Amino acid sequence: MSRLEYLDIETIDAEEGIRRIIDKEPMDELVASIKQHGILQPIVVEAVESGRYKLQIGSRRVAAARIIGLEKVPALVLDEQLEAEKSIAIMLVENLHREDLDPIDEAEAFATLKDMDTRVSTIARLVGKERTYVSHSLRLLRLHPKVREALRQGTIPREHALALLRLEPEQQITLAEEVKEKGLTMKETRDRVRGILGKELKWQLVPIRLEPDVYDKLVQIAPDGDVSELLKQIVEKLISETSPSTIKLFA
Repeated sequence: MSRLEYLDIETIDAEEGIRRIIDKEPMDELVASIKQHGILQPIVVEAVESGRYKLQIGSRRVAAARIIGLEKVPALVLDEQLEAEKSIAIMLVENLHREDLDPIDEAEAFATLKDMDTRVSTIARLVGKERTYVSHSLRLLRLHPKVREALRQGTIPREHALALLRLEPEQQITLAEEVKEKGLTMKETRDRVRGILGKELKWQLVPIRLEPDVYDKLVQIAPDGDVSELLKQIVEKLISETSPSTIKLFA
């Protein structure tokens, strides 16, 4: 249960959210909106001690209110404290709906939810993304730290960074610099990756339809939740273990 109150902003303690960089423009837009319309959606807090509250949801609204100089903000005060994991999950999901979240912060949030035994399909549903988007985001955390930082700063695009995952760490850095300096297109980046690996494009896309429950089960056993990669590995293993005479039947 909860109750709506107008709280003195100085009584609200806010922990640092998952965003490491807050773009000035989006915050300016929020400040302008609150100046004109006020805080339309109450923040959510817990009463932690006499006269003080712990912020659960709404860190950006509180930050904007402080910039404006508001003395009071509307808040839903929870009657019971949330469990630690549930509190963290709520904060993560709330922040994942923000447009100013960079790809690495987003991936780290997905990883935290996954570490809390949240399935990839559930994360996708909570944040309104495709399951493949979430699983690909998780893979970004395998990039070299320098490449992750470039992605965080927006100097290389997300899709280009995903293409670099096939390379060794030092190769990732080299090609990431080339992407930034020469403005390589997605096709040019993929061609460069294949060139570095010394491999030509030999695969073709074969779309298949899976029932949701089957897909969810595959997500649980797939590397980083990447079902496409799992199916590719299964097919390659099947072909390698199949006798040449059997393969000719399909030729």
